[in-house]
Amino acid sequence: LATMTSKPENMKKAAQGGFINATDLADYLVKKGMPFRSAYKISGQIVAKCISDGCVLETLPLEVYQSYSDLFAQDLYQDIDLLTCVEKRISEGGTSQASVDAQIAYVKERLA
Repeated sequence: LATMTSKPENMKKAAQGGFINATDLADYLVKKGMPFRSAYKISGQIVAKCISDGCVLETLPLEVYQSYSDLFAQDLYQDIDLLTCVEKRISEGGTSQASVDAQIAYVKERLA
């Protein structure tokens, strides 16, 4: 770890390509009133389209989203932003900054 160099842009690109925000995409539709099973199916279809077209959820035009459901609106992009998705995970062991800080503090205490 002492000699490790992080490359944030490479990390972001890898996360986007892994579609870690696909669940957040389904959750977005659920918040708009769609049943989860339908939202999950649409999310999967959109991910498949992105894979086929060589793009990621964040760059897919709103018009394409709306061809799957009229519930999609401009606020979608904030909900599927990777930073937003990471910060929403606040449970123990989650990915939010506060959760990670707590995990680091725990490990440091255990190692001391």
